[in-house]
Parts: sequence; structure tokens; C-alpha cells
Amino acid sequence: TCLGKLRKSSADNIRLHPGDARDLFDVLPDASISKAFLLYPDPWPKKRHHRRRFVTPEHLEPLHRVLKPGAEFRVATDIEDYVRHTLEAIAADGRFERVRVGEIYEPWSDWPGTRYEAKALREGRRPHYLTFLRR
Repeated sequence: TCLGKLRKSSADNIRLHPGDARDLFDVLPDASISKAFLLYPDPWPKKRHHRRRFVTPEHLEPLHRVLKPGAEFRVATDIEDYVRHTLEAIAADGRFERVRVGEIYEPWSDWPGTRYEAKALREGRRPHYLTFLRR
């Protein structure tokens, strides 16, 4: 598990929050985060529920505020519609720059994988790995 890997590592700069990350936006200082991950989020597949997705203007504004300039925002999902939605929302927002454009199906070099990724692969869904930089 992720926690097991963290315990075995020598990393001392990782913080985990067991609740909804959106709650942290109210307490984190500006430009305090070096990297943020959105890993296999709930896709809210019904159109009427898309407003509940994380990648919306409502969440991108505070995310941008807490990320350091040049910080990475990484998104991993196996849902094609979530990829499309994310790319459209990020492009419309304008505060993030997409990188690794040609490597959408290749995991990041430091990627340990997740159980959701393993499940997607078992079920024949192709994971996508998106990387954006805070402008």
C-alpha cells in the first residue's frame, strides 16, 4: 500500500490528509505546495453530475493559489470522458500549462502505481497520465 511504501522510505516531505482535499484550500498558505495529485477521481459519469468533478473552475482557482509557481498538478484516470473534461477545463482556465503531451499513456518515471490503476488494467481500461504546470 501507499502508506507501507511511505513508512519504508526516507521521505520526510509528504503529508497525507484523510479527508476531502478541498477542505485544505481554506487553511493552506499561498504557494505552499510543490506537487498535487488527482488520482483516479470519481468520474461522475452522468452529465448532470459533472459539476461535482474536481477539475472545475471552483477548484482550479484555489488549487492554483496553493501551488508554487511551476508546481506540477498530475491527474491519473482511466475514464476517457474525464480526460476530455480535464483537458477542456484546464485549457479554459488558462492558469496551467500542459506538459508531457505525447506521453499521455506512459506513467510518470517516479510512479509507483495504485490499486485503481491495477483494477483498470485488469478490466481492460487504459490509464491516462496528465501533467500540468502552474503558470
